[in-house]
Amino acid sequence: MNMPRLTRSIFFDLFIYMIGFGLLAGISYPFFMPLFGVESDSVMSPLFVASSIFAGVSMGIINFLWVHVTVRPHLRLLAERMHGIETVLSKNMYQEDWGAACGHQSCFIETLSADEIGESAHAFNALVKALVHAHDVEFTLKELSKTLSSSLELSEMGDAALRLMISRTNSSAGCLFVEDKGLLLPIANIGIQDINSLSKDPFILYSMDLGRKDIIVLPDNVEVSAVLTHFRPKEIMVVPIRNKDQRLGALVLATAVAYTPDASALVDMFTQGLGLAMSNALTHDRLQDLAAMDPLTSIYNRRFGLNRLREEFQRALRGQLPLAVVMIDLDHFKNINDTHGHLMGDRVLVEVSDLVRKTLRDEDTLVRYGGEELLIVLPGADLKLGVSIADRIRRLIEALPILDEHNKPLTVTASMGVSAIPRAFTDNELQLIKAADDALYQAKAAGRNRVLSTR
Repeated sequence: MNMPRLTRSIFFDLFIYMIGFGLLAGISYPFFMPLFGVESDSVMSPLFVASSIFAGVSMGIINFLWVHVTVRPHLRLLAERMHGIETVLSKNMYQEDWGAACGHQSCFIETLSADEIGESAHAFNALVKALVHAHDVEFTLKELSKTLSSSLELSEMGDAALRLMISRTNSSAGCLFVEDKGLLLPIANIGIQDINSLSKDPFILYSMDLGRKDIIVLPDNVEVSAVLTHFRPKEIMVVPIRNKDQRLGALVLATAVAYTPDASALVDMFTQGLGLAMSNALTHDRLQDLAAMDPLTSIYNRRFGLNRLREEFQRALRGQLPLAVVMIDLDHFKNINDTHGHLMGDRVLVEVSDLVRKTLRDEDTLVRYGGEELLIVLPGADLKLGVSIADRIRRLIEALPILDEHNKPLTVTASMGVSAIPRAFTDNELQLIKAADDALYQAKAAGRNRVLSTR
């Protein structure tokens, strides 16, 4: 409330000054008139002096009223808007969207003239806009930080971050790549049609090599291949993602209009946090892989394999889909360890596991169930297909060229048991494994190196 009291004090002083100046002008006026040839007797009469004083005071009052009518309302409005901003900030300081509360009527002043008063209104509005923009940037960075820390799953975090960046930079499409063994693999995509071709684009690879942000400006007379959907891009921004000196991937954004300096600066700030978040997510993925992998054979361990089988079993029941499992046991594996040593036994396990893994489909799961036993989960495979896959693997194992410590061929065979739903009447995934295990022992009892299934 200090501003209104200060304004009233200034205008009271202004009123006194105006009256005093008018009074001084009225008194001085008769004494200056003889200098212009007017007779002294005419201007020094009491009536003329009184009239001159009255005219001077009247002019002072008129000047004050003019200032009061034209200047004071603008100053009062400026004070009211300042108090309005103070109220908005006080009530919404800890709210995320307080900038929206500072609308045209509540915070900004209409510029009615091109003079100093209009310039002050323009400067005030510019200050308010800068304040609101600073808050928007701060809120965006907080939202980005929250998004990047919301998940350690790379694809989930990447998708949320990409959506936020597209909305905050007024982009129309975008994608996020992660670098893996020299290749760019997409982890999030919005609006990009041919994502595989884009990952091999020379310009993106060139920006990755240089480690710099590049903006491609597409002239109107240049034809663009159908990489982006539903719109023709005006600019494409390519931003390498790094954490310290490590290359992690690339962010690609496309817009139908030119990017503003604010959008470009926001992307720079965003990619710094994104680099750290991607590094943490990749580390998390590697740790998850280590926790799920058997250290000798580099296939899934029993704990992870059983969880995966449980998921596939429940999915098969819900969708009334077939699901087959294959139990594999290497024949006479104890003799290999006893005769050739445990190092040779480990080598046999590694080579057999690698052979089986390369034979399976992407959706299949290979598990080291225990010792020399392997478990294969075959989603979508019925009993007949499961037996066919198992027998093909059995023949490949039998033909696997393995040399012992004396460079002599070592014959390795395997017995296998297969079960499947709906052929096997089971209530859970463990009973499905038991049915395959029973068939495996029947195969061993029948002479080994064969495949048997539940009936």
